[in-house]
Amino acid sequence: MPEYILSVVARDRSGIIAEISAALFELGGNILSATQSVLGDYFAMMILCATRAAVDPKDIRDKLGERVRSEFDLFVTERQPASIEPMETQTFVITLIGPDRPGILHALTSYLASKQINIDDLRCQTTEGEFLVICQVSVPNELDLSMLQADLEESGRELQFTAHMQHENVFIATNELRFGRAT
Repeated sequence: MPEYILSVVARDRSGIIAEISAALFELGGNILSATQSVLGDYFAMMILCATRAAVDPKDIRDKLGERVRSEFDLFVTERQPASIEPMETQTFVITLIGPDRPGILHALTSYLASKQINIDDLRCQTTEGEFLVICQVSVPNELDLSMLQADLEESGRELQFTAHMQHENVFIATNELRFGRAT
């Protein structure tokens, strides 16, 4: 089954996801994965979609144009198989918080890139002068985790923010909300 990656940006309003998913369904598409956020007053979504048969990216654009009731920007590309062998990694969550100022995200991502650490998911936000970053990363097994944690903490002190790294399982266990029935 061919797969496509779509990136959609539009002025935010209710109903956009319903319109996008209807268009993809009408093309015989199945959404395999998606992420969506509102940045400022703009809707932003990335989608991995599979179709039963090949679809011209222009046809995807046209179908979204029929269904989405507002102006939008769209990027569509056919997903190509990976060309490199994946490394053996472990998943960690890194959190940073501190006073907002230029260069914090650059410092973090440059350090991670220098260690061949892939960022799988990233969320950052500035609220009331505080800058918060939460990212899920794939850390190569051969890296010294205690040195990595020490480096992050030292960078944090230099830039006046708090940095933590937790294995994904620990992060989930300590941050998971459990909903149960009231008795």
